[in-house]
Amino acid sequence: MKRASPDLPRAKMRKINIAFDVDGTLRCNCTDNCQDANYNIVALFNILSGFKNIELWVWSAGGADRARKFAKLYNLPVKQSHCISKLDNRSYDMDIAIDDIQDTALARINLIVRQK
Repeated sequence: MKRASPDLPRAKMRKINIAFDVDGTLRCNCTDNCQDANYNIVALFNILSGFKNIELWVWSAGGADRARKFAKLYNLPVKQSHCISKLDNRSYDMDIAIDDIQDTALARINLIVRQK
């Protein structure tokens, strides 16, 4: 294992919680019934899953079952326990929320997708 230079600042690795919304973010919002993925956002989810210090979440205002449905449909590498209702977000401490609603304030940092 490669060791950091002794001159660099050191700290214990901290987990970063990142939540992805379903509708309009992971899922195309062209119609209410469309189940097509927003491929760039799904690709970002998959890329982030390769980081040691990132915990990924899928949430939906439609509830945890909807989050699980689309996580499974898109083969997202996420724990079932990390598929949650967005309406219960106060129970979770998210560092970053990725959403399509521009005035959302669900985490410390809110990244708004440009999918519409």
